[in-house]
Amino acid sequence: MPDTEPSSISELSRGLSFAIGRANRRMLAAGRGLGQGHLSALATIFRSGPIRPGDLAQREFVSAPTMTRTLRDLQELGLISREPDASDGRSVLVSVTGQGEYEVLSASSARAELLAELLEKLQPEQLASLRDALPALERLATIDAE
Repeated sequence: MPDTEPSSISELSRGLSFAIGRANRRMLAAGRGLGQGHLSALATIFRSGPIRPGDLAQREFVSAPTMTRTLRDLQELGLISREPDASDGRSVLVSVTGQGEYEVLSASSARAELLAELLEKLQPEQLASLRDALPALERLATIDAE
């Protein structure tokens, strides 16, 4: 295999974009039923607890109308519930139902299993590199858009 070590931020960003995108698509395919946008919103609600739809849209980097449609779909599937926001009578809070929690944990487990299978195919030094890079990748995933 040729040396593909990126020599610039631009090359690194292209390589990471390709690798992360492809790995993510493979893990999404291992999930069940829900599309990426729906599952991502559901997982964010699960992690954050009750949240206002506008705040959720902001965290998910989608428009308010897109989030409205996503939440409608999730509610129709019985995966979320809505309740009035006690601190602001004009707003609602969305929460994950028991079925929604099951869907998040089930999809997460299926994806983790697939990723474990893929990781087992790497060389020990490649695994060590990923282990060393994990804090930076976690930080990258949580940096707010500026």
